[in-house]
Amino acid sequence: MAAAKHNIIVGRGEDFSFTLTVAYSGSAIDVTGDTFAAEIRRGSGKPLVASFDVTLTTPASGIVDFKLPKAKTLLLDGNVNYKWDLFRTDDGSPTTTTRLIYGDVKVENNITDI
Repeated sequence: MAAAKHNIIVGRGEDFSFTLTVAYSGSAIDVTGDTFAAEIRRGSGKPLVASFDVTLTTPASGIVDFKLPKAKTLLLDGNVNYKWDLFRTDDGSPTTTTRLIYGDVKVENNITDI
């Protein structure tokens, strides 16, 4: 399965979050015991800029929350081009690691001094 491209816009100094429902052919996948990783970098092999906090909200229904709190979005610079991607490692036997989403990150600098 090819990863989906999805660009995101992050407001610098804001809490940023999204909810993902993992599904196949319209049916939710039970992600109980699975692990997820999502990171922002300047490019492949570049140093980590920020990693998303991950919560398996309703794993039996495939619902997972991803969050970049304010402290992490403050590390981003609106004058820099970033990339991000999101991986799932299932707890099956054998385990399988799959990139689900990738894309560009646009950072909107804040005007208010926070």
